[in-house]
Amino acid sequence: MRTAVIVVVIAFLPCHALRAAEPVVLFDFTQGAQGWTPAHHVANVRATSEGLEFDCVGNDPYIISEPVGDLPLGDRVLLTIRMRSDADSSGEVFYGRAFRASDSVRFTVNADGQWHDYDMLLPAQAEGARLRIDPASGEGDVALAWIKAIALKPISTEALAAPAAGEFGDGAPTVRAGNMSVVHSEKHWDQFGVWVDGRQMARSHGRPQLGIVLEGRPVYLDLENANTEVRTQADGTVCAVARLQDSGGAVWQFRRLLSPRCDGAVAIETKVTVDQQRDVFHLPVVTLLAGVGTFGPAKTQAVLPGVEYLADEPSSSEADVRGANADRRIVDDMKLCFPMMSVAADGRYVGLVWSRRDHPAVVFDSPDRIFGSGGHLMALWYPGVGKARLENELHAFRPFTMAANTPLPCSVTVIGGRGETIEPAVRQYVQLAGGLPPLPEYKGGFEAAVELLAHGWLDSALNEDGTWRHAVWGDRFPAHPAADAPGYMLWLAEHTADDALAERLRAGAQRGLARLGEPGHWEAQCSHVARPFAPLLFGAIEPYAARRLAAARQALAAFDEKGLVYYRPRPGKPDYSETHWEDHANGLSAARLEPILEAAAFTGDDDLVAAGLAVLDKQLAVYRNTIPRGAQTWEMPLHTPDILAAARMLACCNLAYQLSGDSKYLAAGSEWAWSGMSMVYLDPPTDGPVGLYATTAVLGATNWNSPYWIGLPVQWCGLVYRSSVQDFARLDPEQGAFWGHLAAGITRSGLQQSFAMDDAQRQGLLPDFFHLREQRPDGPAISPGTVQANVAEAYGKTPIYTMQRVGPGGMLMHIPGGVVRVDGTDGVVRIEMTGWSSNPYWLRLVRVSAGPPRIELEGGKVLETDHNEDRKTLNLRIKGKGPMVLSLTDAARADGESRD
Repeated sequence: MRTAVIVVVIAFLPCHALRAAEPVVLFDFTQGAQGWTPAHHVANVRATSEGLEFDCVGNDPYIISEPVGDLPLGDRVLLTIRMRSDADSSGEVFYGRAFRASDSVRFTVNADGQWHDYDMLLPAQAEGARLRIDPASGEGDVALAWIKAIALKPISTEALAAPAAGEFGDGAPTVRAGNMSVVHSEKHWDQFGVWVDGRQMARSHGRPQLGIVLEGRPVYLDLENANTEVRTQADGTVCAVARLQDSGGAVWQFRRLLSPRCDGAVAIETKVTVDQQRDVFHLPVVTLLAGVGTFGPAKTQAVLPGVEYLADEPSSSEADVRGANADRRIVDDMKLCFPMMSVAADGRYVGLVWSRRDHPAVVFDSPDRIFGSGGHLMALWYPGVGKARLENELHAFRPFTMAANTPLPCSVTVIGGRGETIEPAVRQYVQLAGGLPPLPEYKGGFEAAVELLAHGWLDSALNEDGTWRHAVWGDRFPAHPAADAPGYMLWLAEHTADDALAERLRAGAQRGLARLGEPGHWEAQCSHVARPFAPLLFGAIEPYAARRLAAARQALAAFDEKGLVYYRPRPGKPDYSETHWEDHANGLSAARLEPILEAAAFTGDDDLVAAGLAVLDKQLAVYRNTIPRGAQTWEMPLHTPDILAAARMLACCNLAYQLSGDSKYLAAGSEWAWSGMSMVYLDPPTDGPVGLYATTAVLGATNWNSPYWIGLPVQWCGLVYRSSVQDFARLDPEQGAFWGHLAAGITRSGLQQSFAMDDAQRQGLLPDFFHLREQRPDGPAISPGTVQANVAEAYGKTPIYTMQRVGPGGMLMHIPGGVVRVDGTDGVVRIEMTGWSSNPYWLRLVRVSAGPPRIELEGGKVLETDHNEDRKTLNLRIKGKGPMVLSLTDAARADGESRD
C-alpha cells in the first residue's frame, strides 16, 4: 500500500547565523601582558614567547584585566582559556564591571604542568566588562597563552506554539495500567491525556513543532497538521504514526507505541525517521502539562531529583540561588541524580521516567511559564544540553544532524498513582529501574579500603602528633585532641593483614589517647559522624554519661511549646531566613534534638526519654509531608532542600523507636529516609567510575550565590544520611536489605571519591566535594572517620558500634561490635553478638529492670561488672573477639530459681 504524504507549508522565521560565530581572540599573551595586572598573591610576572607566566604565592592568587574591548556583547559567551599550571585543581573566572561572588564561573584545572584549554560559559556581558582569573587556591607556577570568546546566538527566538486541548471521544484508544490510564486522540499526533484514579492529571502539548534548518534558515513544521493514524493493536498496545513532508521534499515519520509497563506506568516508545539528511534544532519527544484544566498551578510537592524539590512554590526561584543559576528550567543532564520528574497534587502524582543514555534536554517548569498553560511543564526535547544547547536556554544555538533513514529513538514512561508527596514517585522510579543499582567497586575492595583509611589517620596532614584536624585546607581547621580517631584506628588495626601497619595504628591510637589530656574526655570528635564508642573502648563510662545527661537537659530549653527551634540571624551576618516563609525548618530543629535523644539512649534517664519523645512527636506533627531543609544555616538559606535534614530527622526517628518500641516512629522514619533519596545518584551521571551513590548535599548555593552546589556532590553530607539509613536498616524488618544496600553504596562512593595515597598531604581523606565530569576530588580534605563510621557494614564486617533494643522492657545495649540476634523468653534474654577488639572493652545496658541480672557469656569472659540500680544501668567489661552469646536472666527469676 502506498503511503499518503501531505506537504506542510512552512513560514520562514527571522534568524541568526546557524553556525557558531568564529572565535574572537581577546588576549594573545605571547605578545605581552595585554593590560593584565597581578592583584593578589601573585609574583614574578613575566611575558615570554609561550605566554604570560607568573607564580602563585598564596591561597588566593588572581590577576585582573582592563575592560575587554573585543568581548562579544548582547549574547551569552563561550570563553576559552589556554593555561598551564602545576598548582592545584581550583580555578575560577570572575566577570563584569565589578567582581562579585555571584558573577563567576568555577572550572577544574588539570595541574600537570601541561597546556590545556578550559571552556566556561558567561552570561551576556555589558560594555566595560573586565575579567579576573583565579587560577588556583594555592602555590604553584601558572602560564596563560591566550583567551578566546565566541558569541552563542540562538538559531531562533520565535515563541513555540501554544498548547492545544486534546480531543478524546468515548471510544478513544486507551492504555490502562492499574489505576492509571493514558487516552490518545484518534485524529492527532501527540494529543493524549493521563488519568490517575479517575482524575485527569496531565495532558500532552497537543501542537508540537519540529524545528529544522532549510537552505540556511530555521523553519518550524507543525506536527498537528501531519497525516496521523492511531489504532489499538491486538495486544492492547496503542500505535500512533504521523507522516509529513517538508518543503525540501524530505518525508518525516513519527512512530509511537504506548503500552502498560506495570501498575501506574505506561511506556511510550517514540522513533523519528526522515528519508533525507536534515539539521534539527527542536524536536519534542514528550511535552506533558500536569494540572491543565484540573488542579492548575497549585501542587503539594514536585521533584526533579538533584535539582528541584518543591512544596507549593515556583521552580527556578531565587529562594536558594540568585542570578543566572536560579533558572533551572533546562539543566545539564549530569546534575540529575536520576532521570525522573514528578508533580503531586490532589492526593495523586504524575511524572516522567526516561533513560539518561538517550540524552534529551530535560525541561521542568512548575508552574509552567514557558507556555503559560496554567499547569506544570515536564518535557523531553532534542537537542540535549551540550554542543547544541546551553543550560536553561529554550532555544538551541546549533542544530544536530539526523542521518537519512536512521531512526532517532527515545523511551519514556509516564508514571502516576496515589500520594501526597513525591515519595511514591521515587519509589516507583526505583521499582521501574529493577531496584537499587549495583554497589560501586572500590579498587582492591575491603583490604584496600582499610589501607587507605589507615594512611589517612596516620600519614596525611590531618594528623599532627596525635591530634587531628577536622580537615586539611590551608591554615584553617587547627588540630585538636580527638577521641574518635583512636577508636577508628584500633578498628583498622584489627582488620588489616599488614602487621607493621597494625602496629603503627595501635601506636598512633595510644598517642592520641595520651594527647586527650583529661582522661575520659570522649566528646572531642574530628569526624562528621559521632558514635559513643570511645567510653566503651577506653572506660570512664559514667562520667561521660553524666556529662551527656547534663548537656541534654540544658539543651531542652531551646525548644518552644511546639517542639521547634527558631532561626535567629547573627549580627553582621546574612539573614538566611529571608527567602523562607517560616523562621524554622525540620533540619534546624532535628539537629538540636538528635543529641538529646542520643543522650537519652545512652543514659536511659526516664525523664529525658519522655521529654525527648514529646519534642519529637511535636516536630513530626509540624513537619509531616514536608521537604527536608534548613540543616546547614551556617552558610545555606533556611529554605534550601538538604539531605542532611533528612538524615537528622531519620536519626531522631531511629532513636525514638529504640527508646519506645513504637512502630509509628518506623513509619515516620521511612518517610524521611525516602525524602533523602532524591539527592542520591541512583543512575550514573557520567561515563566515569565515580558517580553512582554520590550525594548532592543541597539544592542551592552558599549565601545564595557561590559555591553553587547543584551537580557537585558533597559526600560528607550523604555519609551522615548513610549512617542514619544504616541504623534504619537494622530496625526495618521488611526493607532492611534495601536500606542496607543504599547505605553501602553511599559508603563505597565515599571511598571512591577519597584522595588517593599518592597525594601525600590528603591521602585517605574525604574531599569536601567532587567534580563528576572531571572525576576529581576537591576542596577541604575531611577526616576519614566520616567514611569509616559504616565501612564495616558496606563489606559485611563487624560494625565499630551498635545500639540495640533488647528484651521486652525496653532495655538498650551499647556495644563496640555488632548485634546479630536477640531472643527473649521467660525472663531470659539471649543476645548473639560479635566483638572486634582483641583488648577488653565494655558493654553498656540501660533501663535494666529489677535487680542485677544473672549473667552468662559464651565465647568470651566477663572481667568486671558495674551495676547501678538507681540509674538502672549495667556495664560489663568483657574480653571476647568474634561470636558470643550473652544471656541475662532477670533478678526476680534468678531469686526464684535459687529459692527452689
